Amino acid sequence: MAEEGKLNRWRLFAELTSEDADVVLKACEERNLVGGEELFRENDPGDSLFIVQSGRVDIFKNIRGDVDRSLASFGPGDVIGEMSFIDGARRSATARTTEKSEFLVLSRQSFAKVQRDRPDIAAAFFRNMAGIVASRLRTTNELYREAVAFSIEATGAHTLNLKALADELRPVTLHLAGGQSIAGRILQMDHHAAGYTVVLKLSNDQLTIIPYHAIQRIDLA
Repeated sequence: MAEEGKLNRWRLFAELTSEDADVVLKACEERNLVGGEELFRENDPGDSLFIVQSGRVDIFKNIRGDVDRSLASFGPGDVIGEMSFIDGARRSATARTTEKSEFLVLSRQSFAKVQRDRPDIAAAFFRNMAGIVASRLRTTNELYREAVAFSIEATGAHTLNLKALADELRPVTLHLAGGQSIAGRILQMDHHAAGYTVVLKLSNDQLTIIPYHAIQRIDLA
């Protein structure tokens, strides 16, 4: 388990005394990985968070079947997987070690016992976690813009002359990530602060705006 000196420097335990932190630590399990191993994979079921004790972990987002986008790198004292720990949703990215790494693993089920037995400790732990999540959310917009721009390069959309398609009003079918398909004619592709959008004119002359990151494939009629 982590040494007391380390815990004092870790933001997740900032408001906890050594005795209170020990309550949380006893609810954790330890996991050791060598370099290049996956801690979890994008879309895996998830209900645990991971505290990096030693080593380093890179976070990747799949942009295309064979292309990953590196989003962040975490080291000792950092927390990963916290969103699945909070809401029980599937993993939104892949975590892979770059060297031998040691982790503390805290599951929702194990933490539920801490909440029942010591709600004061659980509340302080959640306050620290909320601060970590809020700090990371402040960088989300920039990462989103970068991921969308990278997606355009990775999928080859920059070589597909969307301007020519718009000029010709050529019929296309856009296949979206949720399984939906929309047919129409591309009027233009705009670049905003939040990313790229495609303006599509439907057969009933209505216009719809689609974020580029939601498009998985474009078929030409």
